Amino acid sequence: MLNTIESKQQAMDKLNALVNTGRQSAHSVIEHVMTHQPTDRITKGRAVAFEPDHATKGIKITMLGDAVDQRIHRHAVNQMALAVDMPMKFLDSLADEKADWGRELLAQNFNTIFHERFAGKRYLTRSINNEVRGWLSDQYRRLDSRPIVEAFATAVHEKGALPYQGVVTDTKIAIQAIMPEIYEPIPGELVAYGLSLENSDFGNGALSLRAYLLRIWCTNLAITEETMRQIHLGKRLDDNMIYSQRTYELDSKTTVSALRDVVRLQLDAGSLTNRMEAVRKANDKPVDQTQAREMLKKVLNKGEAEAAYNAYASPDVYNLPAGNTAWRLSNAISWIAGQTEDAERKLDLMRVAGDVLPKAA
Repeated sequence: MLNTIESKQQAMDKLNALVNTGRQSAHSVIEHVMTHQPTDRITKGRAVAFEPDHATKGIKITMLGDAVDQRIHRHAVNQMALAVDMPMKFLDSLADEKADWGRELLAQNFNTIFHERFAGKRYLTRSINNEVRGWLSDQYRRLDSRPIVEAFATAVHEKGALPYQGVVTDTKIAIQAIMPEIYEPIPGELVAYGLSLENSDFGNGALSLRAYLLRIWCTNLAITEETMRQIHLGKRLDDNMIYSQRTYELDSKTTVSALRDVVRLQLDAGSLTNRMEAVRKANDKPVDQTQAREMLKKVLNKGEAEAAYNAYASPDVYNLPAGNTAWRLSNAISWIAGQTEDAERKLDLMRVAGDVLPKAA
């Protein structure tokens, strides 16, 4: 059996390897944000026309005054469906029809509803590369992701944290930074601590800053409670977007200032101490297997709950900490997250794993 010094050195070596491996993905997020800013339009329901897009098995849209049409991302289609109270399951069934009539009917449904029932309703559309990815309220509060991500990277660097991992999807980004230190809140349990920033320019979630804990041996990651949240709701956007642009810049500056303050607070010595105490409390909180099964059913889908329970009830004490405790249950969910390929669902599961842990003081 390794002594404590050897164990910590091995853990430090593994942490350094994880940082080296993940650094590129974190930098890729920053590069993506800097080079992929959405194009915004205010449009009315009567000023849009939908057509079937048989090549992509979806629909495309042309807005009044535009010379070219645009593809519509499924996320934006879902937002349109919510805006006009149409069931997404029905729209998916039309889009998935092998014959062309399904997409033609889908486009016809949208044309009729937006031209007749929502003709005067104003919407904000956000597009990238001729694809509408956000169909939003004209009161959507836009935040410029570029200075926000830059401020996060600068603030964590000032506190000694390193880029650890990044995630980019069509409608969301996440970037994580980690402190290059090993903590041992429980004998034999070695963890690292960091912050995770998430944002969507397309209405797929709020701007959110959360702390996280990384169990070193198995790299189970639990994203704990939210420490900052900015919802995208503001004043009605002006048609010509000039006043709206000034508001956009001022809102982004205010958010950047608040973000820097929260990062500094969350990476100070007191916050680190509180996070380690939360781990100790989780390890002291008993959760029997019956309780674990019921808890997992409430927060996960059927397949995930079964897989997490099987991990929790297994004799495995390497990938998961020993004992029937809230700390082990959190790691069982994190373990499942690590096996999940869908990037957004992986983030969801990491947050669920963090929710199982007691709140930091």
